Amino acid sequence: MATLYLTEQYSVVKLEGETLRVQAAGGRNGDAIRVPLNKIEQIMVLGEITLTTPALHELLKRRIPVHYLTAWGRSYGSLVADWGKNSGVRLAQYALARDVARSFAVARACIGGKLQNMRTLLLRYARGRDNDAALQEAAQSIRRYLRDLERLEPPADTSDRMHGLGPLLGLEGSGSAAYYSVLGMLLKGEWNFTGRVKRPPTDPVNAVLSFGYTLLTNQTVSLVHAVGLDPGLGVLHQPGFGKPALALDIVEMFRPIIVDSVVMTMINTGQLTPRDFEEELGAYRLRDGARRTFLEKFEARLNEQVQHPLFGYRVSYRRCIELQVRLFAKYAQGEIERYVPFTVR
Repeated sequence: MATLYLTEQYSVVKLEGETLRVQAAGGRNGDAIRVPLNKIEQIMVLGEITLTTPALHELLKRRIPVHYLTAWGRSYGSLVADWGKNSGVRLAQYALARDVARSFAVARACIGGKLQNMRTLLLRYARGRDNDAALQEAAQSIRRYLRDLERLEPPADTSDRMHGLGPLLGLEGSGSAAYYSVLGMLLKGEWNFTGRVKRPPTDPVNAVLSFGYTLLTNQTVSLVHAVGLDPGLGVLHQPGFGKPALALDIVEMFRPIIVDSVVMTMINTGQLTPRDFEEELGAYRLRDGARRTFLEKFEARLNEQVQHPLFGYRVSYRRCIELQVRLFAKYAQGEIERYVPFTVR
């Protein structure tokens, strides 16, 4: 089972027996690509690509999610099958969202996992460097923020603009700023990356980071649906129209070790160069060829096997994300006492 990425603009996807037939615009019938449906876990549609109604019906019947994005990775939304039959898990999720103490514990765990994995990544890259003072200092700063995080108590008042999560979000922001302030030092070449910039990304590194984060969030939306939870109701990110708040919560701890890791590897091995990006009105985007290469590396990273820190067996990163979603469901239903974030050493 794999993710099918559709990137060829103006191509048409039809149902043909037990396969999806992908025909490029202007191509001959013999050039069409056929993908067995039983090999597809989800589909990412990037740009102007048409899926016929019979194809969509079959995908819904098989409960295969379809995610629609722009060609450059901005998410439009997802087409998913009807809600699963386990309404009890969603009722537990809604009850958790109203329980300030328990939902705060999960939100704190998500931020803690994110900062811990950022720190681990910096320390890995600091090894073997002649001048690692800035990296070590950033790692120390993140460690202090993690200690402060552990001491935070659930908010007594959630009526303010930040829903009582101001101190938590402040530590998350400070830790992320420390991390991104030195990330550019780890990149070979002249990339001019000085920190995180979104909407729009104003440099190539931010462009590819945003692209990867969006893909990872959409992958997580599929897993949230598969477990039977509501992706729109999280504990850290607040609900919003079309906003996958729970997926955004879960994905926090995986962004550094999946997306950032892929981006740094591709840049430092010359698989991404400044020529692989185009600029339009001050915003940067990946060119077509580089986007396809990034998708290959991103998928390879998701399928990479690691030893799970909680369960001890080897699983793919994709499976690790699903396990975090399932742990969230178990915590919401009171089956486990504590939600533990996914962290690496």
